[in-house]
Amino acid sequence: MIAPPPVVAPPVIDEKEVTAAPPPKATVAVKPAEAAIKRARYDVAVIHALDKISAESIRFEAAVGRPVRYKNLVFTVKACERSAGDEAVEDAMAYMTVESQPRSAPGKPTPPPRQTFRGWMFASSPGLHPLQHPVYDAWLITCRAAAPVPVAAR
Repeated sequence: MIAPPPVVAPPVIDEKEVTAAPPPKATVAVKPAEAAIKRARYDVAVIHALDKISAESIRFEAAVGRPVRYKNLVFTVKACERSAGDEAVEDAMAYMTVESQPRSAPGKPTPPPRQTFRGWMFASSPGLHPLQHPVYDAWLITCRAAAPVPVAAR
């Protein structure tokens, strides 16, 4: 069995070699806390949807609070925001629900809608919270303000 090497004591420093620390500088006034920059809320979410069977894709706008139908899916955007200026990544995010709601066939009862997605979608990371549907893909592109309603001339 090999003996471990002996423990060496740290060298002793003479008090004459040690210099005193400089006196503390005058204290700096504490900077007042800035008001947190809030994310900007928008009225419209721009969504891109893809039908994986027919390869048809469409980009459409969904106003906050108003359901929009794309084939068998109904998108309802609850909130749409863009990142604040102090955030590291510029992004758009929308909280939405997506229901699978087939159209009624003549002579048959309308099947009840099924919720396919509920949550936040992020434009910079479409794979983070994706819509998982066997036929359709959908992702958020951006948020924007609604166009002003034109006033009729008198």
